[in-house]
Amino acid sequence: MLLILQPFIDKLARKIGWSINIFNELLSIAVFVAFILVLVHRKRLNSLALLMFAFIGYCCLLVVYRGVYPLGFFQVVIYSQFFFYFFYFLTLSNEAKNQTILSFKKIMTVFVYVIAILGIFEALDHTTFRNYMGVHSVKRGINYFYLISFFGSGPSLAIFITIFVAIWHYCHYALQQTIQKKHIVTLVLAILLGIFSFSRKEVLFIFIFLVFFPYPSRNLINKWLKRLIFFTTMFTGLLVYYLAFFASANTVAFDKDYVRYKIISKSAEIYADHFPWGSGPGTWGSRVSLWTRDIYERYDIGRDLLGWQEVNPHGPIYDAFLFSLFTEIGVGIIFLLLFIYKIIEARTINRDVYGRFVKNFLIIFLLALGLFAPMFTNNFGFVIMAFTAMMIANVSLFKYRKWYA
Repeated sequence: MLLILQPFIDKLARKIGWSINIFNELLSIAVFVAFILVLVHRKRLNSLALLMFAFIGYCCLLVVYRGVYPLGFFQVVIYSQFFFYFFYFLTLSNEAKNQTILSFKKIMTVFVYVIAILGIFEALDHTTFRNYMGVHSVKRGINYFYLISFFGSGPSLAIFITIFVAIWHYCHYALQQTIQKKHIVTLVLAILLGIFSFSRKEVLFIFIFLVFFPYPSRNLINKWLKRLIFFTTMFTGLLVYYLAFFASANTVAFDKDYVRYKIISKSAEIYADHFPWGSGPGTWGSRVSLWTRDIYERYDIGRDLLGWQEVNPHGPIYDAFLFSLFTEIGVGIIFLLLFIYKIIEARTINRDVYGRFVKNFLIIFLLALGLFAPMFTNNFGFVIMAFTAMMIANVSLFKYRKWYA
């Protein structure tokens, strides 16, 4: 719950004048301590943790090699947080994992209705609402109207809804929770809230999930016919949705001067000069990088990438996270990619197609958004790591399994 509220807490911290928010780090420390206590009690650690130690060890050596200490070590801690969430929730028993996910789903359901209530006030006067939240408008939605709720961000709201839709299906299909009318109403409401966030990538993933989720069907032909009709309807609706409400945003995205293209181009230039190990944690496009500044000065990085408020954590420099991460750690990204692969390969608790689909969707969603936003270091990335760990029954670094349906 605290992770979900993190964007709102961040907005409040800025509203009262705090330039630094360490809320995520405090939560991560608490989870790490809990993980250590469980580890000491059980005296057993999953072999996949070797990848975590390899990743952290490599990054620490790179900090020393590139001479970016001590701040580089702080960036290594930031990069390591999502490991803590994964391994802590992985230590839970299968029964505890299922009960925890069901509890999370209840909490998220409450948030859906809170968002809907706040949405009424936003619809009545979204300008006043955004001014209170300290959020400026962007060119999207219906006459600049789009939901941001207590997240203070349309994309953050849409990410939450995407995760909720996935967890809703996991609980009702993988965990076989009875589907009642109120559950369907909540799901439909959540999807509508996601649509009215007018967030392109996230809304697309919501409908990708709905189209490809393996809904049960007794008749195979009937199943694919329904899926074809649903896909055609969704494709037509999304086409109208994107053309009608994202004309300005689409023009910017396809412009050669689009800020993400510039970041990617600079990332390639910097990595070429620091091949193959990378420029070092905390040097380019990361939280600590704005405090070191060496790379930015050496490569003449201007305000168009850093933004006019360089302390703003949502500035352009963070908008191509995985490219920036690769530039910083170079070949060390292999440890991260192998870790992700092992999660995708891992068996789920119930070993059914529903659980496997939801688990893999969340990981692919994490990777896809990671190309644009720092998903591996923000609260939603941590939530996804926690959920995927609770869906996994067992996983081993040294065993490779055949794919199963």
